[in-house]
Amino acid sequence: MPDSFSRKRVSDMEHRLRLLCCIDAMEPISPDHLWPFVAQLELMDYVSMCLYLDELRQSGALAEGQHALAGQLYLTAEGHQQWKLFQSRMPISDRERILQEAPAYAQALKERQYLRVMWEPVGEGRHSLLCTVRENETPTLLLRLNTCDRALAERIAATFRERASRLLLTLYTRGLTMNIEQANSLRSPAPSLPHLPTGEEALTAANGEQAYLCAYGLREQLAAICLGQEPQMKLALLLPGQTEAYQWAHAALNDPDLLSDVLDLLTREEEL
Repeated sequence: MPDSFSRKRVSDMEHRLRLLCCIDAMEPISPDHLWPFVAQLELMDYVSMCLYLDELRQSGALAEGQHALAGQLYLTAEGHQQWKLFQSRMPISDRERILQEAPAYAQALKERQYLRVMWEPVGEGRHSLLCTVRENETPTLLLRLNTCDRALAERIAATFRERASRLLLTLYTRGLTMNIEQANSLRSPAPSLPHLPTGEEALTAANGEQAYLCAYGLREQLAAICLGQEPQMKLALLLPGQTEAYQWAHAALNDPDLLSDVLDLLTREEEL
């Protein structure tokens, strides 16, 4: 290991920037998953990492995900602003080493999830892709793309595994941006949506006007929606209860930019 990471005197600012750099490269990521990476690069000791993470959360630079992303950290708008403004105060060699090692480490974490991309047979001139994220046997996310644009389907097939975590983060956070009054009006009792026995059936049945649910265990619900016609994208997301599933489905179906933003996330070229 290079001595620059372990022996030189490092300021509080630089410690915080190291963590922002790591999380920005691998978000969302839990502290438990972040620590082996920090230790591998000898960025700081465990207690220091916990203290600086807490400071960054308290300052609003970091936030914790919800639902299936509970316990995982990501940069807020404030965090991205801080990173852009102050990253020049971090030695270039340190930043480059983190960015060099982060992709392989993040990929190893993703391989612990069940990430799958499968082409489905459809009519001539159409292309259908089913992408799934599962934890154990429970689906966290199902995405089905149906399009006549083969290049679009191939691009999403190539990027889904790498960007699945960011897609989950986008879907959960966008679903939580409902107007507070609107959310309160939907809170109790939860309006009902039709239930189907499996997540795949709910995904297939979903259309532009009707969402469907599928129950997993005593409380968790998979909410399935349909966005757009060409391309058409169906999404099913795991939520902690029926009320949350209804609220997310309602918000997602009424978000005019969600489809384009998901397509942009999955198809855009990554910045160097």
